[in-house]
Amino acid sequence: MKAYTYQDNAFSFEGNVSVEQEKEWVAPWRINYQQFEFYPFLTDERAKQCSGIRLSFTTNSENIILQLAEVEEGMMLDLFVDDVLIQEITLDKSSNQAIFKQLSPGLKRIDIWLDQRFSFKLKQVLIDEKARICKTKVNKKSWIHYGSSISHSIQGRRPSKIWTSLVAQKLNLHLTNFGFGGGCVCEPMIGRMIRDLPADYITLKLGINLYTGSLTQRTFGPNIIGLIQIIREKHPNTPLAIISPIYSPPREKVKGGSGLSLEDMRNILSDIVASCKKYEDNNIYYIDGLEIFGPEEMEYLPDELHPDAEGQFVLADHFIKEVFWKFPGV
Repeated sequence: MKAYTYQDNAFSFEGNVSVEQEKEWVAPWRINYQQFEFYPFLTDERAKQCSGIRLSFTTNSENIILQLAEVEEGMMLDLFVDDVLIQEITLDKSSNQAIFKQLSPGLKRIDIWLDQRFSFKLKQVLIDEKARICKTKVNKKSWIHYGSSISHSIQGRRPSKIWTSLVAQKLNLHLTNFGFGGGCVCEPMIGRMIRDLPADYITLKLGINLYTGSLTQRTFGPNIIGLIQIIREKHPNTPLAIISPIYSPPREKVKGGSGLSLEDMRNILSDIVASCKKYEDNNIYYIDGLEIFGPEEMEYLPDELHPDAEGQFVLADHFIKEVFWKFPGV
């Protein structure tokens, strides 16, 4: 088989911000890894975990092998050919290879969704000796999503079965998922990152990580206004949805360390969007989190906070209906 490294420019990672390049391997990050110190609220594990990231290329090879520098026990990879799920594999530490066999002949687009729970250190992509490979030209509309562990979705049963991935597949969107477990605290650097990326749609699911006191009753609203305004510097007319917290019974009426309950947060977020509209931001939308995952979905909330594996499908369907159907041109 023929081997290609990242330096050969024959494949790409999609849904990431940067790629760490070491002598023997490369790894995608969901922030600029060279400025990691500017994101003090994130652990490096959260930033390297590959929620929503795909390894993408076009090839006529009927067999593909990924040679990895490290393999976590139970690491999952989902292979799509021309946007159709073809193979799901689960790895163990006994092998440093992910093998996809007996693919259809002819030229085809390959997207391999990477495990949302782990980092991914790739050494080489191997294809059949007489086959060809090149980068895939991206011709999908871009969707950037920012959120908490609910958006990171380690509860999903497969990388392509977390709710953001499901939404992207159903609507044929190019996803960048900034769902960081415990890390959605409306930092200005995240606003700058979203601002500087191309986007046709932007969704911000805000509040739950601020409940315990990362921000206070005094600073909650101003920080979210600042986040929105930073993004609007380069995306003044991009459809932008502000989504309040989904249902979480222990936090609905009880005030957390922030001095706010989830009910309080929903009211503040709704008022912020109304103020933005008052000042001629006509493409911003408030979405009540209870409309996408409310009391009726309690059976999918085993810990009263995170949708489980089945809940990912419910959340995806409701998100499309309540968020994307409100956007023009979807």
